Amino acid sequence: MVVGAAWVISSALFTTYSTSAFLRYDPSVSKQKPFFTTQISRPALLTICRLGGSLLMGLLLHPDLHMIAQRVQSTLTNIPHFTLPAIFLFIANYANSISLNRIGISLTYTSKCAIPLMTVLLTIVMDGMNALPNARALLSLVPIAIGIAAASWNSPTFELVGFLAAMLSTTAQSALNVTSKKAMVKAGISGLAAQRAMVAVGFGLSVFMTVLGSLKEKVAAKTTSQFRRTPSAEQTDFPPPWLTLMAVTAYHLEYMLSFMFVKLVQPITYGACDSMRRLTIILAGRAMFGGHPFSTVNLLGIALALIGALSYSIANSL
Repeated sequence: MVVGAAWVISSALFTTYSTSAFLRYDPSVSKQKPFFTTQISRPALLTICRLGGSLLMGLLLHPDLHMIAQRVQSTLTNIPHFTLPAIFLFIANYANSISLNRIGISLTYTSKCAIPLMTVLLTIVMDGMNALPNARALLSLVPIAIGIAAASWNSPTFELVGFLAAMLSTTAQSALNVTSKKAMVKAGISGLAAQRAMVAVGFGLSVFMTVLGSLKEKVAAKTTSQFRRTPSAEQTDFPPPWLTLMAVTAYHLEYMLSFMFVKLVQPITYGACDSMRRLTIILAGRAMFGGHPFSTVNLLGIALALIGALSYSIANSL
């Protein structure tokens, strides 16, 4: 319970601010000058920094600092067990960054209300009906999903690419919830060791995809003999080091707690708690970065989601 609460609070406050501030950073309205400029898009830049920084923190921030070589070796050894969850982790992160950059916090997390329901479907496909909780617990997922959708319903910011990215992130996150639990049980390792293995693969994928995209742009420009930069090749300001470090630290803390928590509970319980975490992110995002005033529908949605979460906890314990 303590791990779950810490996960929710750190996500709502620390991660919400640092991620949005990184994506929204604009040197023309900020007193902080950019660290440098690059042709990598801001969402791709955030994904690389978060995954790479989290990997370094996982290896270095340890009481037994002198055993870093052993941690590197164990991480490499565990990678085969976590390749599939790591792919889902990368997709969920990258697509989420694109969605936040295009349609903002509220509408991005509106789509995430589908995570508990999609987790149920994936659990049925992978483990069968016997892995599901009781019927009352399953029914309580419905008000959670409806409540989060209503709580974040403000939506003049809708944009198709951003919405599709949010739905892709939702699907990948649901798959991550299920596959990471199974991989940790099979490998018999802690959540922290699993997190290191997954971010290692995710970091490699993010670098590979970024390099591949850059090469494609260069080949296309050379083939067509067009030297005018496309929007994706425009210069991007790299946020100052303190903001980058904050985003990396917040991400590492969030996912460290996430992988500790997922090992303690069933995937569907994790999905329900994840939904409530996303509701707190919506509320915190509104408080930090503004947005439309809460309507009656928003307030009813908040209440409905909270009632659903409480109902799930009670029903799942019976």
